[in-house]
Amino acid sequence: MLDDASIKIIKGDGGHTENYPLEEVLKIIRWLWGRFGNDWFPLGNNVKKLGRGIEVDGLGVAILGLKPKDIGHAQSASYLGVVLEHKGLLEWNGEQKGIKWRIIRPANRVDDLR
Repeated sequence: MLDDASIKIIKGDGGHTENYPLEEVLKIIRWLWGRFGNDWFPLGNNVKKLGRGIEVDGLGVAILGLKPKDIGHAQSASYLGVVLEHKGLLEWNGEQKGIKWRIIRPANRVDDLR
């Protein structure tokens, strides 16, 4: 669910929700753009690797960088990536295993995300 202030992801049976304020999403996209430009970047959200600090740079690592103690928030990268893809910001590589995206429309301000 997207509103004027955040992206809310409701998982499974509706019991667990992750909230990504648009300011946070903008920081994530800026980090990814600075690291990868318009090249492909991985999902990067393996829970064990995130917890040990050895996951490859990618969407999950970008999220974790903003909330270092919230592994669950970073692991929801797969959901956030799909939302950003549907918003026309990211392009998916079409793979079920080895998921990657690339930024096709950079966001410079929160209004670009709405």
